Formats: sequence, C-alpha cells, structure tokens
Amino acid sequence: MKISEISKKFHAEHKGNCAMSVAYGYAIAHGKSEAEALQTADFFRNLGGGKAPGGTCGALYAAKMLEPDHADGLEDMFRRGAKNCALCREIRPNGVIPCNRCVELAGEALDFLNS
Repeated sequence: MKISEISKKFHAEHKGNCAMSVAYGYAIAHGKSEAEALQTADFFRNLGGGKAPGGTCGALYAAKMLEPDHADGLEDMFRRGAKNCALCREIRPNGVIPCNRCVELAGEALDFLNS
C-alpha cells in the first residue's frame, strides 16, 4: 500500500492530526510494526492544526522531516497540488483543499520519492 493511501485512511478515521497521519503512513509503508508506526506518529502530535514551525501545513512539515534531503522537492510537489500554498493559515481558512487532501498530497510526494 502507498504512503498516501495509508496516511489518508489514518487521518479519515480520526486517529491523528495531519502530521501524525503522514508519519504513520510513512512508517507502515517502510515496514514498521503498528506499535513503531504509532510511536513515530506520536512524535508529531503537537504539530497539526497550524502548529508546525513557521505555520507550515503539518502534513507537509512531517513529510519534509521524514525525508530532509528532499525537503525542497517535497514542498514543490505539495505546492503544485495546493494552489501554491504551504502554510496551514493559507490553506484551512481559505478552503484551498481539505486537510485530508493535504495528508494525501504529502503522502503522494513521499510515494514519488520512494518509487
């Protein structure tokens, strides 16, 4: 299963915020156990809802932290799908894309890197 699919499902089931969802999907897709994936996700617990550094979308922030060597490329891919936005305060209040789509989009960028 792809990171984007796992992350989107985790988020849709209200198991974690946007950042946690991407981290969970990444961990599961990389062969981590459920417990390890939840532990990875928990690291991002306080970074959803506009609380990531600089106000970055939490889903994007998590993707960049998980693949720091590709942070610029991940942000470029994310921005293409988010009408050139990367900050939660640009995306959420303006209804640019739903949070679940942000999670999926960050996952798709990670899937692209890992394909």
